[in-house]
Amino acid sequence: MLNTTVSSLALAINDVLSQSYRAIYGGTDEDELILRTSPLAATAEVQALYTAGLIDFESSMPAALHSLGCSAEEIASALERRRKVEKDAEEMKKVEDKTTKAELARREKDAINPPKPEGTGSKPAAAAKKPAPKPDSDGGGD
Repeated sequence: MLNTTVSSLALAINDVLSQSYRAIYGGTDEDELILRTSPLAATAEVQALYTAGLIDFESSMPAALHSLGCSAEEIASALERRRKVEKDAEEMKKVEDKTTKAELARREKDAINPPKPEGTGSKPAAAAKKPAPKPDSDGGGD
C-alpha cells in the first residue's frame, strides 16, 4: 500500500515539476522531469538478492544506490568503477589459472622423473676440510 501511495505521489509531482520546468525554461511537451522513488527498505532486499546470486552487480548496484538517493551520474560512475574492478579480477584469475596449470604440469613431470638431489650423481662429494688451528694470542713465547 505504501509503495502504491508513493508511486501515485511521484506521478503527480512529476507532472507538476515538468509543467514548472516548461513554464520557467520553455521547451516542448516532450521535456519531462521524473521523480524516481524507491523505499529505503528495498536496499536490504536488493542486497539479499545479490548475496543469493539471483542478480548481478549490474542490476543490484543501480537499485541500491538509487534508493540511497544517488544521482544518475553517480550511479553511472560507480558502475564504471565496478566494471573495471571486475575486469581486473578476471584478468588476475586468468593469470592465476595459467600459473596453477604450469605448477601442476611441473609437479606431474617431477613425479614421473624426480629431480636428482644436489650433491649426488657421478662426481664424488668434496671432502670436508678440517678447520685450521687458531694461533695463540698471548704474544709470548714459552
